[in-house]
Amino acid sequence: MAAKKKSCFSRLLKLFFVLLVVLIVLLVVLVALAIGKPVSYPAPKFEKRDTGVMASVITRLARSLVDKEGRVVDVAELHLTQNEVQTLLDALMRDDREDAPEVVPYAVIWEDGRIRAHLSIPIKSRSALFSGKALNLFIELTPYVDDGQLTIEPGAGSIGKLTMSQFALNKLARRMEREAMSREKIRTTLSAFKSIEPGEDDTLVLMFDPRDVNTVVRILKSAGQDPREALDDEDDEDGEDRDDDDRDDDTDNDDDTAADDEEDDAADASSDGEKEEISEKIEE
Repeated sequence: MAAKKKSCFSRLLKLFFVLLVVLIVLLVVLVALAIGKPVSYPAPKFEKRDTGVMASVITRLARSLVDKEGRVVDVAELHLTQNEVQTLLDALMRDDREDAPEVVPYAVIWEDGRIRAHLSIPIKSRSALFSGKALNLFIELTPYVDDGQLTIEPGAGSIGKLTMSQFALNKLARRMEREAMSREKIRTTLSAFKSIEPGEDDTLVLMFDPRDVNTVVRILKSAGQDPREALDDEDDEDGEDRDDDDRDDDTDNDDDTAADDEEDDAADASSDGEKEEISEKIEE
C-alpha cells in the first residue's frame, strides 16, 4: 500500500515538473515572439510639396461652401485623397522644434481607408535577456469624429509576431483616444469639424460648418507651411493685433456699432454678404 502511494506521488511530482517545464518553454517562446530589436522611422518633416498639396485642398474647400445655385450650404463636405490625408497626419505628428530628432520610434500611415500605426517601445531592464530589446507594436485603426469627439475603431494588431486579441485592441484604442484628445494641437484641429469618416477609394470625408471656414483654412495652411514661416506669421499677426488695439482705442461708438453689424452679417449663412465674406477669407 505504501509502495503504491509512493509511486502515485512520484508520478504526480514528475507531471508537475513536466508541466512547469512546458510553461517555462511557452513563456520563453512568447517572449521571443513578442520582443525584437528597436525600430526607428524617419521623423515627419515639412516638405515643399506640402504647400502645393494644401493649396489644392483649399481651392476645393472654397467650392464646397456653395451649392450649384451659388448659395452657402448648411454643412460643407470635403473629400481628401490618400496623399492629402498623409500630409495632414504628418503635420499633426511632426515636431517643429529646431532640435527635433531625425528619427522617431513611430510611424503613422494612411492606407486603404484606415490608419496603420507602428510603435517601437524600448524595454528598460538590466537583464541581459531584454537588453537592447523593444516591444514593436502594429495596429490598424479607423478614425471617426463626431462634433469634435474622436472615436477609434481597431482592426488587426500585433506585438512582435504575436497577434493581439480583440479585447486588448479595444483597450488600446480607448487609451489612444484619451491620449490623442489630451494633445491640444489634435483637440483644436478636430473641434473644427462636425464629422470625419473614411470615404470610398481611400479618401477621408470632412464635414464642417461654413462659418468655421477660417479655422479649417488655418489648419490646412499650417499643414502646408514651413514651420519657420509660420512663426514669422505669428509674430506679424501679434504686431498687427497690437496696432489694431491702438487704433480701436481711438474709434468712437459708431465704428463699434458698424463692426457689430458686420459680424452679424457674417453669421447669417443664407445671406449674400456671408458668401462674399467667406470668399474673401479663403482668398486671404
